[in-house]
Amino acid sequence: MAAAAQSPCAPATAALAAEAWTAYRADSLDLASERFHAVERLCAGGPDARVGLGFVAFRQNRPAEADLLFHLVLASDSTYADAWDGRARTAWRLGDTSAAVAAGRRALRLAPENADLRAWLDGVAPDRDRPPPASRTRPRRLVLVSRTRGDRFEVRGPNGWKPFYVQGVNLGVALPGRFPAEFPTDSGLYAGWLDTLAAMHANTVRVYTILPPAFYRALRGWNRTNPDRALWLIHGVWTELPPANAFDDGTWKAEFRREMRRVADVLHGAAALAPRPGHAAGRYDADVAPWTLGYIIGREWEPYAVKAYDERMTGPRSFHGRYLSMPRGTAIDAWMAEQCDYLLAYEATTYNAIRPVAYTNWPTLDPLNHSTESTADEERRWRKEPEDEAVPGGVSHEEDAVSLDAILVRPTALNPAGWFASYHVYPYYPDFMNYDPGYLAARSSEGPSTYFGYLRDLKRHHAGVPLLVAEYGVPSSRGLAHLQPQGWHHGGHDEAAMAAIDARLTREIRESGAAGGIVFAWMDEWFKKNWIVANYEIPADHTPRWHNAMDAEQHFGILAQRAGASNRGPALGGNPARWMALPELQPAAGGMGPLRAGQDEAYVYLALPLAGDFNWDSLDVQLALDTYAPALGQRRLDGGALESGVGFEFLAELRSPGDGELAITPDYNPYAPESWILRGDDFGRFYRHPAGSLSRDDGRFDSLFVITNRARYGRDGTFFPAEGYNRGRLRFGRETESTLADWYHDVEAGLLELRLPWGLLNVTDPSTATVLAEREGAPFATTTTDGFRIGTVIRRTVDDAVLGTLPARDPNGRWPAAAFRTWRWPTWTEPTSHAMLKPVYDSLRATWSR
Repeated sequence: MAAAAQSPCAPATAALAAEAWTAYRADSLDLASERFHAVERLCAGGPDARVGLGFVAFRQNRPAEADLLFHLVLASDSTYADAWDGRARTAWRLGDTSAAVAAGRRALRLAPENADLRAWLDGVAPDRDRPPPASRTRPRRLVLVSRTRGDRFEVRGPNGWKPFYVQGVNLGVALPGRFPAEFPTDSGLYAGWLDTLAAMHANTVRVYTILPPAFYRALRGWNRTNPDRALWLIHGVWTELPPANAFDDGTWKAEFRREMRRVADVLHGAAALAPRPGHAAGRYDADVAPWTLGYIIGREWEPYAVKAYDERMTGPRSFHGRYLSMPRGTAIDAWMAEQCDYLLAYEATTYNAIRPVAYTNWPTLDPLNHSTESTADEERRWRKEPEDEAVPGGVSHEEDAVSLDAILVRPTALNPAGWFASYHVYPYYPDFMNYDPGYLAARSSEGPSTYFGYLRDLKRHHAGVPLLVAEYGVPSSRGLAHLQPQGWHHGGHDEAAMAAIDARLTREIRESGAAGGIVFAWMDEWFKKNWIVANYEIPADHTPRWHNAMDAEQHFGILAQRAGASNRGPALGGNPARWMALPELQPAAGGMGPLRAGQDEAYVYLALPLAGDFNWDSLDVQLALDTYAPALGQRRLDGGALESGVGFEFLAELRSPGDGELAITPDYNPYAPESWILRGDDFGRFYRHPAGSLSRDDGRFDSLFVITNRARYGRDGTFFPAEGYNRGRLRFGRETESTLADWYHDVEAGLLELRLPWGLLNVTDPSTATVLAEREGAPFATTTTDGFRIGTVIRRTVDDAVLGTLPARDPNGRWPAAAFRTWRWPTWTEPTSHAMLKPVYDSLRATWSR
């Protein structure tokens, strides 16, 4: 917005208004409000003050108040450009997207030099000025570019039909700092991605929802100029679960079907979508239907929702549509067939085109019987718990209680495109894939593989219908969320291991007889969450601002989105000058230092000069971290021998290279078994102890062990014990050797290097310096830290004698609180990141090229 005054009494208030705008731009909103009120008192009813107060109210999350102020200004002066600017933003915040776009256009006509508003409007309605799509003439003959035949797909080429094996990539597009609905709108960006994927020998991309018009223009442009390397599209129709699990809810179902129609219109380049919060919009004039292989509708349907619907709609059902038929099945089987038939019918009626269709499915709803996977009722009986015991949280996540069976559905005689089954299949979950004796004994041509055993069973059930593995892969995260027998865990892989595993899974999918596989995913997306850490990413709407190395879901990408600027941050075993460029925290003392500290959007970096002849055979190093409230935490180290005036929450012990561990004070451990108790007066209900630092002086630090696979019973009463891992183990090495390295000693530079993930330190949002700080009755509560205090100890391992500390001890051998400097890092709202292809790109390129 401009700061220029437009009211008659502006000369008398110009200096005061300028001060107000200066404060506003410096984020001093209270001061800006005070100055704007002063302007209003001097110039009653003047528009300048009202516009300024409107923008302040908008920034302080009072959009309705701001909207009223802008309306008052415009009622008296309809040419006030800044008021139209403000009106555009408040209308958008209040959900009136049409009014937002109209007001934004009006503001730009009045002030075309307003680059900030133009950039904002480009993001809200990037195609607002494009002409409407040309009208489409409906073809006289049915258009068929793809079909299913037996167990495979086929596509039409210049010489007729040919087999098509899907080698695909799921295209998530949320860049760092953005949520999934905040789509890139640059065709050049999409074109670059498509070129990179084609060079990888991918032949298919899958999208889950409608993307901006720029994507479809880029896809059409690529395929028209590269007909021999065309990328086929599998398009989704996204929806959330229905309210109260009522799949026949009229409002919800109607919106799902509206979205189906939008998708078909978009693919044919015949849509003009008005802006809607959370959705892409614009003029869709790029016809990509000639390269659209098929549809996969819906999401991973939750078993509890399916179970509730089937129980409500008792008895078998059938469905007989124009293009799909299901003679007999459950209510949810019939419902899914009906929705798929609706989409086919709309495209056929509107565009005289048809293509294969499927609904999203996953192993938790497969039609197979898994003896190792009990239902909630079965498990309660084996645990000898009351059968009417309520499930904590009100939802039972059962993995073999209900099913969706695509084999029950068949295309009718009017459907030459066919039908297929689509599954998301990862190697580590559900647990029946890990425990089933048959899967444990299964072998592919490459060796033991529970994954291959499951795929083989799944394909056997779907004989005669193409089985598409529409999601698969493992993430390259430090954090691990579920263990798997062959080591193909949900996380815990460095990028080299991820590359090898994803390539093997790709080969085993083909060997199983599937019709193809679509790897998840194109790039790391920072907004994603995983059950094991989601409660500790607070506030949740700040998750895209930082990259949690402990969150497996954020690391599936072929294209890494790494924190910080490229070639500027420190790397373990890399250029020591970058470590020495970190700001000094503690001056040198005790034969070491100075200690330096820095950060990016993923890690805390610590650098400590050590003597060049530091002998790890006889010495070790401890780094104690106080992450908030120095009066709280552990005040004794080294078995109680070293007393500190600062309380520490964490202790990193670095021993002989290859051996290191981060430990935590017991009170602050969010995963400690003791943090969950069973109260005898309320049978079967668990209560969580708060994870908050308490003052203690017993010298105790605990392991960061976490349970990833809960204890469970099979249907026959077989007990499967819980499994987990110590997330605090610190891996020694260079980053060039492993992307999961945590620390390194550069002997030549005499430098100890350590990087710790924010999430490992109970930092719930580094962008606002927010840390976990719970108390009784306030689960998952946080506080803003004033910063970290870090102390360093060198010990002799033979007798644990302290040889030096940083900062230095006082004459009485204590660590005085006054000696510790506080490290405060700069917070941020927009993250810095850089993209880099992971090794999995090369491993998949080599696999797919064969």
